[in-house]
Amino acid sequence: MKLLAIDTSTDYLSLAVMDGDRALARVHRKAPRAHSSRLMPMIGRVLKAAKTPLKKLDGFAISIGPGSFTGLRIGVVTVKGLAYAAKKPIVAVPTMDAIAENAANFRGIICVALDARKNKVYAGIYKSDGRRVKRVSKFLLIPVPELLKRLAAYDSVTLLGDYAEKIGGLLPKSVVAAVSWQPTPEIVGRLGIELFNKGKFTDVEDLEPFYIYTRECDITGK
Repeated sequence: MKLLAIDTSTDYLSLAVMDGDRALARVHRKAPRAHSSRLMPMIGRVLKAAKTPLKKLDGFAISIGPGSFTGLRIGVVTVKGLAYAAKKPIVAVPTMDAIAENAANFRGIICVALDARKNKVYAGIYKSDGRRVKRVSKFLLIPVPELLKRLAAYDSVTLLGDYAEKIGGLLPKSVVAAVSWQPTPEIVGRLGIELFNKGKFTDVEDLEPFYIYTRECDITGK
């Protein structure tokens, strides 16, 4: 199965042509405020490097957020256009799931924490056995003190995300992951293949960025 996997949720521009678990060609580089001008040319280069024309893809995997408002919109609109033109299916990968996979080798609790401003965070709590990562919370939009209260119940926590260091300094038992936390195209592709195999496709008309509004998540933490 060949997928074009794309993530534009952070300052990084990440995309890869995946053949199963293997990247035939990939890009993962910082491109702050440049996604709109660089994404389409990079897609062309990656497809060419992978010797895979658009029509030979089986589909698209797109990281849908939460994350950069503008970046997510650019990624989603681009994938919608490509999928419509190529008549190929789309799978939508939650960005926090992709971030959590960066710490898959860690045994214990993984918390993804992204700045939502006004002393709130977008967060997801995951459990890893050293190989597989499973989300054990809803996608959260909660005040920082509420997340700290939740994490204090665990003995071993790895934190990932742009708010990880701030939270890590308030949790003496936690360990802030030293690895880069940004979603990689390989992870987005791998999670996308799992969704493909389960038949969890998203129609072109229904594909939207996941910004996490109060009506879509557990904002109270209850």
